[in-house]
Amino acid sequence: MPLFYVAGASGAGKSTVCAELARRGHPSYDVDADGLAVWLDRAGNVVPMPDARDDAWFANHTYTLPPAIVRRLAAEVGEAVGFVCGTVGNEGEIWDLFAHVISLSVDAETVRRRLAQRPDGFGSTAEELQRILTWHATIDADNARFGATLVDAGRPLVAVVDEVLEVASEA
Repeated sequence: MPLFYVAGASGAGKSTVCAELARRGHPSYDVDADGLAVWLDRAGNVVPMPDARDDAWFANHTYTLPPAIVRRLAAEVGEAVGFVCGTVGNEGEIWDLFAHVISLSVDAETVRRRLAQRPDGFGSTAEELQRILTWHATIDADNARFGATLVDAGRPLVAVVDEVLEVASEA
C-alpha cells in the first residue's frame, strides 16, 4: 500500500504540494479540494461548515476523513505511489492506513503570510488565525512524536516536493 499522508498545519503548503505531485504524475488527493473529509457533529452527523464559525462551533464539530475513503484511495492507487494531502481531526484513526506520514513544517510567520492570502478561507478570521497559530506551536513535535517525517516547507516548491518524494521512496 504505497499511499502516503502529507499533513501539516494550515498554511504549510499541503494543497500546493498536492498539485505539484499530481503535475509530476503521482495520484494525489487534496482532502479539502477533493471533498474527501466531512464535518461531523458530536452525534456523528455530517454537517456543512457554516460561513460564520466561532470557538463554540469548532468545539462541537470535527473535520473527519473517513477510514473507508482512505482504503478506497489506497486500492485505486494500487502499486503506484500516491498521496493524500490534508489535515483532519481524526488522524489517530487513519494514520495506520498509510505507508508513512510526511508533515510539512513552516514557521509561524510563513503561516501568517500564507493565510493572509486566503481572504475567505479557513484562517481568514482573527479567531481562526489564533486557533491555527496555537495548533502550529506544537504540530511539528506532535507529528514527529507519532512517527511522521518532517519536511521543511518554507523552501521553494520544487525542493519541498523533491524531498517528499525522497521520503516516500525510502519508506
